[in-house]
Amino acid sequence: MRKIPKVIDEKTFNKLIKNMTKKYKLACKLMFYAGLRVSEVCRLRKRDIDLKRMLIFIERSKYLRNRYVPIDEKNLLYDLIEFMKGKKDDDFIIDTKPNLLWYNIKYHAKKIGLGDIHPHTLRHSFATRLLERGFTIIEVQQLLGHSNVATTQVYLHTSFTSIREKWKKIVG
Repeated sequence: MRKIPKVIDEKTFNKLIKNMTKKYKLACKLMFYAGLRVSEVCRLRKRDIDLKRMLIFIERSKYLRNRYVPIDEKNLLYDLIEFMKGKKDDDFIIDTKPNLLWYNIKYHAKKIGLGDIHPHTLRHSFATRLLERGFTIIEVQQLLGHSNVATTQVYLHTSFTSIREKWKKIVG
């Protein structure tokens, strides 16, 4: 039986990133608010950000497919604009390596007592929030860039709080 991946809420996410540098905060926000993979965050270039259409272009993701992800205006836009200043189109938005991003997240999670949190936890949390807010599994599949909907189903974990709320409505 598969272990259900951990999911964090926005309050916990904000605690996690509170003491990170701006670079790692933005990297985490791209995973938590846009569902990007670590490798996609590290490969993201200025030319991939379309501020007019409010889209992030993911080129040749894990499955060698291109996709677009909407920019979360409230939680991502300002930071993206700040990091794009002075950069050329081919420059990376966040200059870091995947292993350093992994280390940074695990370090900060442990430091504040969150336990085993890693970058993929942020992506799981993104997918879960979408499902809880009424997105279909096909829509989430497209945003995550999965070639098969069965892969997406692994990501879609409804939080216990959400289950409890629905249970109370039914049971009373």
